[in-house]
Amino acid sequence: MTAVRRGLTAKSSDVRGNAVTDRSTQLSFASSAVLCSAAGFMCAAPAFSREDEATLTLKTLSSRPEFVSGGDTLIEVGAGPATTAADVRIELNGKPAVVDLSGVGGRFSGKVRELHLGKNTITATLASSKHTQAKLVVHNYPITGPMLSGRHLTPYECRTVESGLGPPLDGNCSAHSKLEYVYRSTDGTFKPLPSGARPVDLASTTTHDGHVIGYIVRVESGTINRTIYRMAVIADPATGDLTGWNRKLVVSFGGGAGTQYNQGTNQVADVLNDLYLSRGFAHLVATELVNQLHSNAILQGETLMMLKEHFIENYGVPKWTVGSGGSGGAIQQLLIAQIFPGLLDGLQPSQSFPDASLHTECGLFQNLWRKVDGAVWTDAKKAAVEGFTQGTCAAWERTFAPVLTATHVKGCALNDTSQVYDPIKNPNGARCTLQEMRANVYGRDAKGFARKPQDNIGWQYGLVGLNSGALTVDEFLEVNENVGGNDLDGNFVDQRNAGDPIALRALHASGLMNSGGGGLATVPILHWRTYVDSAGDIHDRERDFTIRARLERANGRSDNQVIWTGPPRRGPATGSPKGAAPAEGAAAKQPSEGLARGPNLAVLSIDTMSQWLDAIVADPAPLTTDKVVRHKPAAAVDACFTIHGERIDEVATFDGAGQCNSLYPVHSEPRLMAGAPLTNDIVKCHLKDIDYSEYQVTFSDAQKQRMAAIFPTGVCDFSKTDQLPFKGTYPRY
Repeated sequence: MTAVRRGLTAKSSDVRGNAVTDRSTQLSFASSAVLCSAAGFMCAAPAFSREDEATLTLKTLSSRPEFVSGGDTLIEVGAGPATTAADVRIELNGKPAVVDLSGVGGRFSGKVRELHLGKNTITATLASSKHTQAKLVVHNYPITGPMLSGRHLTPYECRTVESGLGPPLDGNCSAHSKLEYVYRSTDGTFKPLPSGARPVDLASTTTHDGHVIGYIVRVESGTINRTIYRMAVIADPATGDLTGWNRKLVVSFGGGAGTQYNQGTNQVADVLNDLYLSRGFAHLVATELVNQLHSNAILQGETLMMLKEHFIENYGVPKWTVGSGGSGGAIQQLLIAQIFPGLLDGLQPSQSFPDASLHTECGLFQNLWRKVDGAVWTDAKKAAVEGFTQGTCAAWERTFAPVLTATHVKGCALNDTSQVYDPIKNPNGARCTLQEMRANVYGRDAKGFARKPQDNIGWQYGLVGLNSGALTVDEFLEVNENVGGNDLDGNFVDQRNAGDPIALRALHASGLMNSGGGGLATVPILHWRTYVDSAGDIHDRERDFTIRARLERANGRSDNQVIWTGPPRRGPATGSPKGAAPAEGAAAKQPSEGLARGPNLAVLSIDTMSQWLDAIVADPAPLTTDKVVRHKPAAAVDACFTIHGERIDEVATFDGAGQCNSLYPVHSEPRLMAGAPLTNDIVKCHLKDIDYSEYQVTFSDAQKQRMAAIFPTGVCDFSKTDQLPFKGTYPRY
């Protein structure tokens, strides 16, 4: 452990020190997915390592060889069992390299430094035979990025001062690395660790591995790829000893879906998560891994890749890495696992959405409801169009309509508001829209604006409500005549949205639309949520089933996914059925305040996921869906939980009967109410001629004329559910 200690006790300017690795802990980065070959993507070599001769192997441990950053990489040399570290010579670009190799049993690891930008060749040779060698080509990028996400966002404001890291060192918002120690007090709080004797109120903790240790945490802070990161792990400040680390890493992802032209802020306190640290996990947070910042999974995955590389070089290869986080944090986990297989070995998405490719309907509906006759358009009739419970669509508009509005100054989050776009005063300014955060993926139009994929041509809003009798034909026609769309600046217009075809292709090809494919087939996914449908909250339960439907379509199965639902944190525990108004007398079914609110699902999730991933890692068989499913622990099955903590094991279904759906009714959403399949990933639908025999109601001739005027090119044809394909993992822009 000498090399590890040297890295951990380094001064703040030398936190990228040597580290040893654990040969048995290499699930991370083990995927060797076939990369894209279609036009528009630059493809990286699919191999993760290379073996020139059977007696000597060479591979990178800290990242894929084509994605190395910061001028160094952790390598592993494999040789015969009788070989020692002294028998191996390492060269970098044809010159001897000073590499402190360590290890036993013919496996040696060490850090190769002083890589130049671009391609580098690392050669390992046995001293006893110059002809016995292995070569590996690595590509080194600057620690400020980018690697594959395309040009950095501009304008861009630093937030290192606000995050306690001092003034930025350069235009990429870099800051000096910083090491701090804190401890967990017996009063249940974290406090700065004083110098000298250990504090009398130092708490102890028992890790997952059974170690009882003083609860002292080492926190490393710094910047990589313009993001501010915090890495925390239990450590001994005197020796740098990591006995308390259970060799596992949790990455927390933050929520939202933002359009900010800045670096984001965080503090040391943000990484001090007792749930994980007390069990011995290392814990990582970063500003870029908060979806409210830039909502771009390509950039987020690239950042995680660079952060994890740095972690491995300084702490060692974790046995496995698991994600955690809700809402926008769930989106990141799912998309990063799809696009960048190997970075996350397990997912714990809560309050999930499949992706952040937001539809615009709720904003359009709220604009419409302000114009219609309120006496006619009751809450029940609105629900027959929206699918949600009362207030949910309005909450969507308040929360996310701004990310579609180019002039939304608050959304851009620039201190210098003069840089924000204005169509008259500043037509070249920063546009505060979701598509601008993804301009490298979607491309730009002739005006230089990011292309926009949103489309609602042919969508028959309220179709399910029409056929069920909840809406009259005239009410159905009124909605579809007047729903309109948004222009490129996000303003309401009478015309419907026609998605930019280039942006539509890019949305699907990039993986920013969750297809259920890529790396999602071979990771355990444990969804958990507290039930909030009935409270007008946007985090409705239906989304878990959309994700399941996509997994089943892509992979023919979804048994690597588990769905748990628990009671709401407060308020009513019941909701109304899909598309209906709240049930009469529902208030009488609300649990009394002060009753138990069920188990802590976050605790149950990490404990269950740990068992699951430990079993997967212990199995030397290749990583497949069968292997993932074979090692599911008994608790890893669909279930719901009552307010009193009772667990009900029951297969989760979107529209089936059962105790869980009775306790926690599933609702719908606008596109499902317009007839879309449960996969709900159709952005631009296929069109067909209107066929009145398909409706459960009769249209008069006058109503047919209105239909023809509303849908001159036809209506959505959901018998054709084929979508543009996801082109492959690790794409470059």
